[in-house]
Amino acid sequence: MLKLESDADIPAYLITYVEGLQQSQFGDYPDSKDVAPSAIFLAIFIIFFLIHTTIFGINWKRGHKFPLSLGFAFYCLLRWIGFTLRLVWAKNLLKLHVGIASEVFLILPTVFIASFNLVLAQRIFTWKHPVGGNTKLFWTLMLVLYSVVAAVVLMTIVAGVVPYLYFLSRSHYNMCRNVVKVTSLLITLYSLLAIALVLLAFVYPSSQDDKNALVYQPFWITSFAPTYFAPKGAAQQGRDLFVGRHQSAALNAKRTIVTGGQPSSIDNEAAALNEYENLGASKFSLKHNNSIIIIALTSFFVFIGALFRCITMFLDTTYDTQSWITRNVVMYVLWGALETIVNLLYIVGRVDLRFYRPDAIPASIGDSNKVSGVDSTEEAKDNSTIGSVH
Repeated sequence: MLKLESDADIPAYLITYVEGLQQSQFGDYPDSKDVAPSAIFLAIFIIFFLIHTTIFGINWKRGHKFPLSLGFAFYCLLRWIGFTLRLVWAKNLLKLHVGIASEVFLILPTVFIASFNLVLAQRIFTWKHPVGGNTKLFWTLMLVLYSVVAAVVLMTIVAGVVPYLYFLSRSHYNMCRNVVKVTSLLITLYSLLAIALVLLAFVYPSSQDDKNALVYQPFWITSFAPTYFAPKGAAQQGRDLFVGRHQSAALNAKRTIVTGGQPSSIDNEAAALNEYENLGASKFSLKHNNSIIIIALTSFFVFIGALFRCITMFLDTTYDTQSWITRNVVMYVLWGALETIVNLLYIVGRVDLRFYRPDAIPASIGDSNKVSGVDSTEEAKDNSTIGSVH
């Protein structure tokens, strides 16, 4: 395959000729028309990066630990870098290595956002199946899946980059293209797994063990409003209240997201915290209908972007013979505009509250409560004052 060299004074007609022979790619090869949209979206993702980081910082300062906010920030950072590199590449097509790096940083976020959605879907599944969702088998299957996806991503990068770095025989070139086709198809299917897992959570009936399980939920969260944050220290004091009531049994409790009004064995915890009942904006329901909609919409948007890229891989066209599906405007709509909506859904929908799962209860806390023999009812009354902490 022909390569563009950046260390020589190459005539424009030769650059045009070589460009026309290159394999088509999703988003096309950039030119001066790509500078403005790339600049716009890199600015947008810088803003989203700062917002996700700020939300994480505020929550962390209040004792509300939701590391996935940093994951969203990292995803925005990749998009930011990808569009920045594309902007640089658009000014000089001969900067091949910049172009390769840009493609890598634009493809990777699709996998990351699909993985984050799968984590959110996993928490919906555990919410419906507190016992099944917390078993070692389920967690092992999820970890194996993430490992396989990591390997697929690595294969995608290697197979996509090699044809631009080395002269290949037709057989080796076709081999690289076939690998990219397979991995792009797998990534497309992977983006739908979050929706599939949510559907499974409702199709698969809850067992009697799920219904009888002692559930440890973040009952101190009283709103999903865009401006609401959990009171400072509420997670830690809520944990002490829960352990005080259930003592050593609390160590075996199944951790889930807010139950959203569903029957559970710890509804009394929420009722005991009278100070919390009027916090936040009551018009924002704690039910998870909107949580499921957020997963469905964001996963669908990511799926559309992955699907269009997958189609371009199977077309086997060159720059001169490519179809409209490879045009840069399509890429900016799917990886720029739609993912802007995705981030707005995450931020305004407050996924850091909807999908927050309490930290594991340290064994030392459960053991100390068991030894001390403290009256759990009195301790619960003492701890009910945490609603006034801000």
